[in-house]
Amino acid sequence: GYSSLARQLEINVNCLKIDKFFVDKLASPLPEKSLVREIISIAKRLGHESIAEGVEYEIQKRYLLDYGCDMIQGYLVSKPLSEQDAMEFLISR
Repeated sequence: GYSSLARQLEINVNCLKIDKFFVDKLASPLPEKSLVREIISIAKRLGHESIAEGVEYEIQKRYLLDYGCDMIQGYLVSKPLSEQDAMEFLISR
């Protein structure tokens, strides 16, 4: 939301984050879905990983994984956790 693709040329980045605004569109039959697919594709062409934020529904997760998104974050995975709870969550996985 606060950056642009132009900035990735100026700073050393290795990951493009897909804003929740776009992820929210994946739960509906809107044509904006193709934009998420293209963001993932651009990340791959630039040699970056992609991470989608705000994933809340299985349909969003399925779409993202089907098109090669590398990582997801959001309530579908877990609610926000304290540092200790996060460590326990990661160890249990």
